[in-house]
Amino acid sequence: MRRVVMGHDDSGETRILSDENVDPITIALLPGATVHRMWELDEVPALPVTTVPTAVTGTYFPGPSGLRFGYITIPAGLSYEPPADVSASAMEAAIAEADAKLPGMMATFDATRPGMHTTPTVDFVVVLSGEGRMRTDNGIDVRLRPGDCVVQNGSAHGWFNDGTEPFVFCYTLCGAR
Repeated sequence: MRRVVMGHDDSGETRILSDENVDPITIALLPGATVHRMWELDEVPALPVTTVPTAVTGTYFPGPSGLRFGYITIPAGLSYEPPADVSASAMEAAIAEADAKLPGMMATFDATRPGMHTTPTVDFVVVLSGEGRMRTDNGIDVRLRPGDCVVQNGSAHGWFNDGTEPFVFCYTLCGAR
């Protein structure tokens, strides 16, 4: 995914601060899934913007006044169930990898309902390609297609792809009190 960041130089003139590809994040626990962390703030934005952060350093989900913007790709047939033949040490290593690459994400998942998670955020989601479904904590499935939008208000949900093509969506997560 390409990210172009606009801002200003020291004289106040508009300029392109950055034009680069953002590498996807992958984790062993979600084979084939990718996360692109495109832009992240941990405080209320301040203008003008004159520099681009050199690295993503915050937790995956923002705290109050923070925001996250990115993309998630869920491959067809992704299962949140761990394979039966995985050793305890391999599972511990996979969880440690997920915590290192996407800090705080694992803590949001419900161990009794694979794939379900709840975050203290207001989420704006736009489906870009593929078809998928969002499941609520009471088992309601909402089918989603390109162009569909979802507004999450701190509600439990899970993302699933029962189709044959990758399910890709863009998100903005706004930290809430």
